[in-house]
Amino acid sequence: MSTNTATLPAAILTGAANTAFETEASRAIHPRVPADRIAAVRFLRELGRALGTYGASANRLEDALRSCARALGVDAEFFATPTGVFVTVASDEGSQTLIAPINSSEVNLEKLAQLDRVLSDVVTGELDMRAASQRVSDIERAPVRYGAATTLLAFTLTSASAAMLFSGSWADIGAAAFAGLAIGIVTLGAAVGQSSVRLLEFASGAIAAVLGALAATALGAHPATVTLAGLIVLVPGLTVTTAMNELATRHLVAGSARLMGALIVFVMLGFGVAVGERAAEAFGWMTTPTFATASPAEWMLTIPLAVIAFPLMVLFKAAPRDWIWITLATLIGFVGARLGAEWIGPGIGAGLGALLVGLAANSTARLLDRPAAIMAAPGILLLVPGSFGYRSIAALMDNEALAGIETAFNMLLIAASIVTGLLMASLFVPPRKAL
Repeated sequence: MSTNTATLPAAILTGAANTAFETEASRAIHPRVPADRIAAVRFLRELGRALGTYGASANRLEDALRSCARALGVDAEFFATPTGVFVTVASDEGSQTLIAPINSSEVNLEKLAQLDRVLSDVVTGELDMRAASQRVSDIERAPVRYGAATTLLAFTLTSASAAMLFSGSWADIGAAAFAGLAIGIVTLGAAVGQSSVRLLEFASGAIAAVLGALAATALGAHPATVTLAGLIVLVPGLTVTTAMNELATRHLVAGSARLMGALIVFVMLGFGVAVGERAAEAFGWMTTPTFATASPAEWMLTIPLAVIAFPLMVLFKAAPRDWIWITLATLIGFVGARLGAEWIGPGIGAGLGALLVGLAANSTARLLDRPAAIMAAPGILLLVPGSFGYRSIAALMDNEALAGIETAFNMLLIAASIVTGLLMASLFVPPRKAL
């Protein structure tokens, strides 16, 4: 349900007008607002809420709604945050602001692509308001494509692949896969209730730390590597990058809110890990936070790159037909980051990977008339500095303030490098659409 607020004294609303632009009561208050304008505003509000729910950043969401409003002939302004979209509409009676709250946000590339098609059809005049609203409603009500078993497999493969990329041993990889499976079970269970979701990061951090300590004691694994790889799906590195992108495009409120949200996730994960380590110590298990340091053979890196596209397709909820594009994006991002690290350093070098991913994503979007996010989001996932954020919180909780601050700065530096690469890609190959 959405609420609205009159912004001019002339538009004094009574209780019957709390659904402005939706009912006959609103038309009585605004007699000069035509019915098609009312339908257009309702559609813009619902489209904005859906786009925000399925992962559109504030800058792209606002651009998409502006292009749609121009095509519909509606004089409107938009303001997007991670928790809601504000739609301000001008009329003969003044202006009104409608709020479309976003209760939760998750990246769903398939539904984002479907909403992009609705947007295109409305802009080109191929779809009227009634049909467009119905299609948005159908997209939102559509069931989740991937079931619990497939999702758990994706968690398992992602954690195992992360352990390989973190130079883990075979014991690390096996333990990380088990930890990823456990975190997947907890995540699916937490989705049942709102209260459970709020404790997801804390509980997951504690479980991963206990399993990492157990693997270190029984198998000789590196507990910190197992813990981080097990939690990798929940580490909000992509959120940090999105927040930096919003800040760079001067969407300061959305970027600040999203960045603070990511910080809270990091803190909850770190607190959960700390509690889990204390619990493991009570059993006499090894909890020394050691990471694997051996450099893996080059051939071992091909294994996670070969399998990572499938779990990314599931976790990003992309359509199966997009598997090939996700595979291509991950390869481009990884190779670009490796070359950038060799040429200009590991931190700033991530920007080269982001630049190449952005160029590929925008070019493919122009050729196939689909959102660039289908390639961009999975492609930059291997570049995002989530592990640095986790290590920063872990260092701070171990009273290593200098190391924690230095690691946090490196995280922001890498995020800024990635954002710069994506912005340069949009400059060289502008995306055809807002999304």
